Amino acid sequence: MNGYNENRDFFIKYRNEKLFNDKYSVEECMRHFDKDGDQALDLNEFEQLLKSLFSYSGNAYFMQKPKIKTMFNYFDDNKDDRIQLNELENFWFKMVKMTLLPKSAFIIVDVQNDFIDGTLTLKKCPAKQNGAEVVPIINNLLETVPFDTIVYSLDWHPADHCSFIENLHLRTLHKNSPIIENIKTLDSVIFEEYPSVKQRLWPAHCIQGTHGAELHPNLKRISEKTDTMGRSVICVHKGSKSDIDSYSAFFDNCRLNETTLHADLKKNEINDIYVCGLAADVCVGKKTVENFL
Repeated sequence: MNGYNENRDFFIKYRNEKLFNDKYSVEECMRHFDKDGDQALDLNEFEQLLKSLFSYSGNAYFMQKPKIKTMFNYFDDNKDDRIQLNELENFWFKMVKMTLLPKSAFIIVDVQNDFIDGTLTLKKCPAKQNGAEVVPIINNLLETVPFDTIVYSLDWHPADHCSFIENLHLRTLHKNSPIIENIKTLDSVIFEEYPSVKQRLWPAHCIQGTHGAELHPNLKRISEKTDTMGRSVICVHKGSKSDIDSYSAFFDNCRLNETTLHADLKKNEINDIYVCGLAADVCVGKKTVENFL
């Protein structure tokens, strides 16, 4: 699906939320793309709608024919090979809305004292990076970009957490653990509690209620009550169970327990997600990947 799009201007006005939600908007869309006047869209007419919706400077983005057919079938609820008005309304609010009126969340990951100048400072990691350097960059984005929702994600461990090398003696190693003796920081082991998951061992960090677990003092905190952009704020804690770690703010590392983040983002109708913070090879990377799962 590509080439010049003669319907390119149809959806422009519907980037206005009031016009998008007008009770006649779906009917107008039907009239515009229903070329044969049968009060429904066949597959070809639906394809022309998609060309108009997914285009830039008059040129439609490429879409494979089987994917167009899959989308058509999904919204064709009564399976009569036509998109009726009520089915188009479903498509309008599920697909068109998120395309024309996207809502974004900015997820700030683990910008906490222990990762910057505390017990697990990045300065002592192989990359020798200064985690504080990310703070002014994040603050600039918070001050200038009108994200709809701001998310602060924090490591929030109990003192007896399984990822702390100081707590190694509290748990029994599984027989299949890659290391049994002379275990040191950054080694990975397997505990009997979760025999299918390797646990990397870190110095104790981000213990609940401690200074190390707090957000860095220079990081800008957005308040829903005073924010001039009217953004919502979510704070999510991860790794709060003693016997299982969590690099992602969505699930623990075994995907046995889900945080409230997915439900909160869904409630706020978020469909665009931007992730930043510490550190790219662990928690930021894990969160970014799971956004697409």
